[in-house]
Amino acid sequence: MKKTIATDYAQLKILTASLVFVVAMTMILWPASTAAAPFDSPLPPAPNRLQISAWMPTAWDGDAARASFDAHMDSLSVISPFWYGVDADGALTAFAGSRDSSLVHQARSAGVRVIPTITNQFDQERIHGILNDAALAAAHRRAIVAEVEQYDLDGIDLDYENLAAEDKDLFSAWVAALADDLHARGKLLTVTVQPKTFDAAGWDGPGAQDYRALAGAADELRLMTYGWCWSSGCVGGDPPGPIAPVHWMQQVIDYAKTQAPVSKIVLGVHLYGYDWHDDSVDQRLPLALADMTGEALVWEEANALMQEHDVSLQWWENDERGLVQEPWFSYAGDVHYVTFANADSVAVRAQLAEANNLRGIIFWRLGGEAPALWELLPRRVYRAWLPQIAIESP
Repeated sequence: MKKTIATDYAQLKILTASLVFVVAMTMILWPASTAAAPFDSPLPPAPNRLQISAWMPTAWDGDAARASFDAHMDSLSVISPFWYGVDADGALTAFAGSRDSSLVHQARSAGVRVIPTITNQFDQERIHGILNDAALAAAHRRAIVAEVEQYDLDGIDLDYENLAAEDKDLFSAWVAALADDLHARGKLLTVTVQPKTFDAAGWDGPGAQDYRALAGAADELRLMTYGWCWSSGCVGGDPPGPIAPVHWMQQVIDYAKTQAPVSKIVLGVHLYGYDWHDDSVDQRLPLALADMTGEALVWEEANALMQEHDVSLQWWENDERGLVQEPWFSYAGDVHYVTFANADSVAVRAQLAEANNLRGIIFWRLGGEAPALWELLPRRVYRAWLPQIAIESP
């Protein structure tokens, strides 16, 4: 199975999104010339059926992600291509594949909003420096607004993780100011947050994200409800284990609902998995689970492994804490254990969001997912844009 730097980055994102939260959990167990009609309001009414969104890589696995979008854009309401990083001076770093006018035009023609993501790449000190310097904080807001306006984007998504707990109020105030700047221009702001089941006050990462304040300012609060197990561990135990057991996702939702209106909550749904194994020992010997390390994979890769090794798919219904509802299998004499996402597990999580009256779900991430999952999702209920395309006279 191929292993690339991009895969390492994706895996690091998943890991870092969970690490601090794990400690706390353990303690309690889109051309610019094309004009478009402006929004009547920052956000349309909450859909009466589930909104489907997706994060979309472009600097890595971009071809697979674009192929997925091309095939399934009619099912999507929002895409968030992973386009930007943050410089120490508050400017934006444009990743490979960013500012893709063809993608924005294609999406807009299909009625899909383009709200690219900015990531701090888990750099706590960089965001700390910006938030604690009024000039840098203002410069960072200006850079974001300028980018959204110059490239005629629908808004921006903030994925700032591993923030310092002491920056909680500064981050909330900065997000509120950015939201005002964007809303004044008819643009949207979504904020991606690390999962938690309580306030986590004083903790770096999730404790620096005030759900109530962020939801009060932003248009969507996106919960990263995955990462119960990561490449080398699980909450309260060792791998292999579920990526996002339903019992835990419900606890995160329950807390979020006390802090934010359900019309703003979007549930993060994983489309990845892990192949856990240990290459450091003779694999003919009994394997200590604590020594296992997971290699990230997607459904396409997991399905290929099942076919190659002629093994049967298993369904993890429950564990001692409640519902899990994820597929898994083992191969090579139980030396390898694979937990991943398929159409059924995605459908369960879409139903979970519907049962809780949430605004929608968002996938991490497009590319390599089970094709069948798209048949199990509700169709989009509104078009985000009705493009006004100028046609020059001959």
